[in-house]
Amino acid sequence: MQNVHPSSVVLAGIAALSAGALGLALIAQWGFDLWPCLLCYWQRPAYGFTLVLALLGLMPAVDANSRRQIALLCAAIFAVNVGLAIYHVGVEEKWWLGPSECIGNVGEVTLEDIRAALNTPGRTGCTEAAFRLWGISMAGYNVIACALLALGCVWAARKPQWWTN
Repeated sequence: MQNVHPSSVVLAGIAALSAGALGLALIAQWGFDLWPCLLCYWQRPAYGFTLVLALLGLMPAVDANSRRQIALLCAAIFAVNVGLAIYHVGVEEKWWLGPSECIGNVGEVTLEDIRAALNTPGRTGCTEAAFRLWGISMAGYNVIACALLALGCVWAARKPQWWTN
């Protein structure tokens, strides 16, 4: 078996962890009927972006220095998602208000609006956590996961021997 370049291992790890996070979110939604709120949906694209970037970085034409830049870009994306997840935790804990879509706008409601709402899957509001484990909501775990991923990407990017051809 030929040697695997460390930069490939880093990007494969980013891709695998990003895919795993998206998979867990979909399993929670469809398998356990834990329907996401608007802020939950907003946190998913970061994993999709990092998954795609990492997979693109694994292409043979991409040199090691460019792979390092991709790892740093993934770190930045994860860091932004930490901020969004912290905001979501604050809304769940009622430290501050969420977007108006989360708390609902009372406006004109027609009979057709009510029928459409009854025929769509349930969804929690942003102020109520769909699930908690040891007192931490899924958004709270997303804060932890994205912070660790961002720190891990930066740590790996600071290893110069990993990013040479």
